[in-house]
Amino acid sequence: MKWIRNGSLVIAVLYLFLFIYPSFASAHAYIIKSTPYENEIVNQAPQKVMIQFDETIQPSFHSIEVFDSEGKRMDQKNGGIDPKNPSIIESSLDENLPDGTYSVQWRVVSSDGHPVEGVIPFQIGNGDTSQDHSDNRNESKGYLPKWDLIMIRWFQYVSNACFVGILFFYLFVLNKELVQDRKVNHTFSKIIKLSFITLVLSISLSLPLQATIESGLSWNKALSIPVLSEMLSYTQFGKTWMIQIGCLFFLLIFTYFLLKKKFKPFLIWICFILGIGLLLSKSFTSHAASTTNVYLTISLDFLHLLSASIWIGSLMTLIALIPLSRNVDTKKQYVDSIRRFSKWGIVLVIVLTITGIISSLSYIPNVKTLLTTNYGRVLSGKVLLLVIMILFAAVNFVKGKQSREKGLPSTLWGELITGLIVLVLSVLLTNLPSAMLSPGPYKEAKTGNHGSYITLEVTPNIIGKNTFVLFLKDQQGRPMKNIEQVTLTFTSLDMDMGEDIKTLIKVQAGKYKAQGMNFNMAGRWNVHAHALTKDLETVDTDFKVLVGSQ
Repeated sequence: MKWIRNGSLVIAVLYLFLFIYPSFASAHAYIIKSTPYENEIVNQAPQKVMIQFDETIQPSFHSIEVFDSEGKRMDQKNGGIDPKNPSIIESSLDENLPDGTYSVQWRVVSSDGHPVEGVIPFQIGNGDTSQDHSDNRNESKGYLPKWDLIMIRWFQYVSNACFVGILFFYLFVLNKELVQDRKVNHTFSKIIKLSFITLVLSISLSLPLQATIESGLSWNKALSIPVLSEMLSYTQFGKTWMIQIGCLFFLLIFTYFLLKKKFKPFLIWICFILGIGLLLSKSFTSHAASTTNVYLTISLDFLHLLSASIWIGSLMTLIALIPLSRNVDTKKQYVDSIRRFSKWGIVLVIVLTITGIISSLSYIPNVKTLLTTNYGRVLSGKVLLLVIMILFAAVNFVKGKQSREKGLPSTLWGELITGLIVLVLSVLLTNLPSAMLSPGPYKEAKTGNHGSYITLEVTPNIIGKNTFVLFLKDQQGRPMKNIEQVTLTFTSLDMDMGEDIKTLIKVQAGKYKAQGMNFNMAGRWNVHAHALTKDLETVDTDFKVLVGSQ
């Protein structure tokens, strides 16, 4: 179909343009600044502790407490969000705290509904020298998906996909001769009823589920009226959930009339749009909602989810209609429907691929994190399964084109089962901390002035203590030997914090090393490498480093 080819071209050009403007996201709130900062040694007791995050904190289920080395609470129990800056949480400390080690224990819920918690150690005075407190690390951690989340969210994805997919199939794919077939309409009615019931149950359970996630309480406690009221009043998820319930109410009414009026076209369109609306609302509680460019990322997430839903829902419909392929009177029409869906499948694959690639750029800082982080490994598995799903689709396309029934049910089932597993991985991806929080050790080589080669290594490349190694080579690739001094200058690109200079010590010819806590916040940093030769010449270059929070 010519219009499909043209539409695919338009979509490709549009998203290649959007590709130029990626929007990075952590998907969980992470610390960009704290006072005191991790393992800081302060001479005088601070009046308060403050933590600033990279995004707005939700005004519910947060806490910040300070304890001494014996576990005694030392803050004034007035911790809360700064009314002037909703990305800051702070608490006042007791007066005249004695010298010693302290820990700030904090917990917040990020803008996309994911809880994050951690501990920031610091020390007052230099009296305790028996222990190297720099080994105490900010143990920041986010929520990891559990079985209840995986099951409920998966059922929501599947039921919504089935509902939207079957209506799409009826409107755009189903052979015209089958539209009025009584058995076909009966099959469609059963699928719509089942998918709607499952959709209602999964969305209804999603509120207490999210309450257990954000509050950290058990199901019994999360089902209490105060907790659910706080969810509805103060969280983004609660507000979105009320919209979903309203959408379900209207969907119930129009679905009833749709089934009673025997699939009137205008009722199908209304139900189809309402089903799409539920998919769109899901994007407002995903990682996409936590980015700086929400209009772009939510649009990409929605298109990705819609394409996958139509694909998987249509496959369910094709499998439900398999008996038509065994009937001589309807076999031709069934195979024709497969051919028509295969052409739509090309568009769906294009949209899925482009939106998936662009969205992944927001959460994957480098290729290495595809194997070194949980998010990257799950994403790699999802990509692999999508490739397998496309191969199944190609086989079904060829069989449909050649009007071959033999083996068709098994390959359709293979395609569908693969798609259902992809939805499980999608649930995990939506609730895992992205790889942006753990970019891993940094290493990059650049060409400096005078034709020199400069390589910077940073390990482990997180907030706190890091090891910095700089390699200097001349134009011939030999270690530079006439170096008098080597320094690194650290400048945050996210916040004006001034400059911090670190002098490196020579390990061997052309290799210089130092350890320090120069990265005191996560995010983007500029590291300026400067070397002074004995001839008073300089070698300079800049490195852009993405520092992780964990």
